[in-house]
Parts: sequence; structure tokens; C-alpha cells
Amino acid sequence: MNVTILHGYSASNSGDGLLVDLAIALVLRNFGADTSISVVASDPKSFSYLPYLRHDAPVMAAKGLGRVKQALFLNQSYAGLADVLKASDLIVGVGGGYMRSKSAFEHIKLKLGHAKQLETAILSKVPSVYLPQSIGPFHGEGSKIVEHYAQADAVFVRDNRSSELFGTYENVYRAPDLAVQALAGKILQQPKFTRCAASPAVVCVVLRKPPAWSKEKKAGYVANLKLLLQRLKNKSKVVCAVQSAVRGNDDGAFYRELGITEDLLPLKATLARYQPDLVISVRLHGAIESLLAGVPAFHISYERKGFGAYQDMGVEDWVINGGDINVDTIINTVYAQNALSRFGQRLTDTCREIEAKTQVMDGIIKGIVR
Repeated sequence: MNVTILHGYSASNSGDGLLVDLAIALVLRNFGADTSISVVASDPKSFSYLPYLRHDAPVMAAKGLGRVKQALFLNQSYAGLADVLKASDLIVGVGGGYMRSKSAFEHIKLKLGHAKQLETAILSKVPSVYLPQSIGPFHGEGSKIVEHYAQADAVFVRDNRSSELFGTYENVYRAPDLAVQALAGKILQQPKFTRCAASPAVVCVVLRKPPAWSKEKKAGYVANLKLLLQRLKNKSKVVCAVQSAVRGNDDGAFYRELGITEDLLPLKATLARYQPDLVISVRLHGAIESLLAGVPAFHISYERKGFGAYQDMGVEDWVINGGDINVDTIINTVYAQNALSRFGQRLTDTCREIEAKTQVMDGIIKGIVR
């Protein structure tokens, strides 16, 4: 059986690489270890660790004048990918949040890249499945994209806003994000939430700079974080951790803006050294990493994937909007009597439900291949 995986980005970003790895794991789980797999990505060289064929994503993988040329002769640029897809038995679109645009420029890039990959997949007439993702909003006309999704054999969405975009389409299913599904399996394999503290004596905080908000909204965000840190320090020992230190996405630089100048450890090292009772993380990946370590995590989110993930995990009252942080809500939630153990129990119970949903999704996917 030949499977082509579309919409890969780059393994240089751990989150984007994880999307491809999880898609491959799903394919192998459902169709066997002898499945032939091809990966289409914007940085295929970064996936050199994979024992599979890799292909350049048209336009997205090109650079400089080559990208301009491919964009100008778009149908010709996609001819090679069309041939790859037509030789496949199944097309799998990775999960994530790539099918959206926030500006006119982003919408043009979307139409040349991911939206055109989707169109090429649909025109191939090969069975296709899109793994749990967020779709929209679009800065511009998005009806053609929705129309193409409607012609796929199965589309899994990971949040309610994406579900609403499709109304009553019978090929669209609500399902937890693949990372949440993987998390559920690991938690059930190694239950660690049986020894939660009655109240958090040590709290680890993972912060990040705000997105491209207005000056006033950014100022409010920073003020709320400073207030949160002070309230936490009045009750517990507080340690800060760094989740990302890459250029342009440097958590350490943001901590320094907050007046926190001491050397900070990565989250994984912080969890090992300080063994916190609670993590409060603005990064979803930081929250999930904490949960995998058996530590309850409150999530401050400004992306809907965070709300979708926590809703799927049955702990939606432990996530709050980063654009309008209510510090009292956070403090009252995490310091309530036996809040940590009750969080752990609810999460564990929901993980069993997520495993059942994974089995349903697997059944739908297996039924697609004719």
C-alpha cells in the first residue's frame, strides 16, 4: 500500500516535526509496518531521519526566484505532485493549524501552498483523509477551500469553531488533536497523578511574549502576568522555565522584559530539578510536557488549539484566555482544596474516553481505503 502524507513543514521545528511523526505512526498503526510512505514537505531535508521518500512541496520548498517562478506557473509546478498523488492508494493530510490566513499576503501564500495541495489531492480522485486540525478563519474568500474539504473522504477537526465552519457535512468529524491522543495513551500507560499535593508548594511558570496585539492589549497582558507572579509568590515557591530559546521566539528575552534576569533552565530540566506540584504555562507544548511528567498544568492560551486540547482532556476550566487574563480565576482554581488531585483524576478518566475516540477515528480511516 502506498500512502502520501501532505502538508508537512519542517522537522527543525519540534511541533511541526511531531505532526508528521504522528501522522506516520497513525498510518503504520492502521495499515501495517510494510506500508510504503512518501512525505511532502516545505523542508524535506529536515526529515532525513525518516526511512521514507521525501518530496518538495511546490512553491513552499522553493527559494528566491525559484519560488516566484513556481508561483507564476502554478499548475505546471504542481504537475509532479499530482503524479505522486495519483500513484498513491491513500492521501493523508497532517494535523495542525495551517489552513488559515490573517492577512491578504498570508491568504495569497495559502492559495499557492496548502490550499493548492488540498485542491491537488481532491483532483487526484485518490481516497483522502485530513487528520485533526483547525481550519480557518480566512482573510479573504475561503469557500473554495471549504468546498475541497467537503470532497475529501474524511476530515477530522480538533475544535468547535472548525466544526461550525462545515455545518452538517457528513465527512467532517470532531476528534482530539493527535498530540492529545498520544498524550492520553502515555498517561494511561504510566499513571502519575496519584500522588498530587493537597496544595501547590512549588509552582513552575512558563511564559512567552504576546502575539501581534495592540500596544494597549500587550501592556495589559504584561501587567496581568506580573500580578500573577506576585500572587503566586505570596503562596508558593515560584520557579520560571524556558520552553523556547530560538531567535525570534526567545522566552528568555521576554522574561528579561518582565525584570526576571536570573539564568533559567529549560522546562524539562526545571521539572527534574524542582519537581513542582503545579505548572502554569502560556505555551501549550509546555503544558503538555508537564502533564506527561505527571504534573497538573494550568494553561494560559491565546490560540484556540489550547482551548480545544483542554476541552478534549476534560479540564476546560484549567485554561484561560491570554488576551484577558483573570488572575483571581487562576489563583482560585489552582489553590482550591484538593484541586490538583481532582484535576489528575478528571484527566485520567477523560484519557480513557480519548482512547475510545481514537479507536473510532481509526475505524473511519480504515474504511476509507477501498
